[in-house]
Amino acid sequence: MRQVSIKLTLLLSLILLSTSLYGQDETSSAEAEPETQTEETAIEEITVQGQRTTFALRMEIESVETEVYDMFNELNSNDEFDVSCEDIVYVGSRIPRRTCMAAYLREEEAFQTQAYLQGLPIGAGLGAPGTGGLMDLTSARGEVQEKTEAMEQEMLQLAIDVPEFAEALLRLTRLIGLLEEQTSTEQE
Repeated sequence: MRQVSIKLTLLLSLILLSTSLYGQDETSSAEAEPETQTEETAIEEITVQGQRTTFALRMEIESVETEVYDMFNELNSNDEFDVSCEDIVYVGSRIPRRTCMAAYLREEEAFQTQAYLQGLPIGAGLGAPGTGGLMDLTSARGEVQEKTEAMEQEMLQLAIDVPEFAEALLRLTRLIGLLEEQTSTEQE
């Protein structure tokens, strides 16, 4: 931390010194050759490196993730593959969690929930013997799995065909890796 403050102090003093050099003598600087003027006013470049906070890293991931999904939604050929994100507050919590899901998954989730609720007998409490059937995930798995594989194939093909999309995916992957690395070192 001390090194950062020393570097910042040095940078500020160089900036103040350079501004005072500009204002000293306008007539002599106008008469000077352009080569000597750039030599006198050039300041040394100082690079300050710091570690991002976990919160800042998560916000950057969310931003890049939104960029990736927006780009994918524009480029893909099937509207069922369009991904939307929303903040959901789950039961037992007050903290919203960002959840991103493809349209076909949202539709299947809604269908399964509706089928479950329609299977509940009126008047019987939840948990009573013989009340409604559980969600039928086995029937949903086949179709959902096929669409998921098709969506992954399309995403890979777009990454090959569109360099900007591939770069955004790589940026997102790197940021997620940094977050995982940072959280694992914080836990140790």
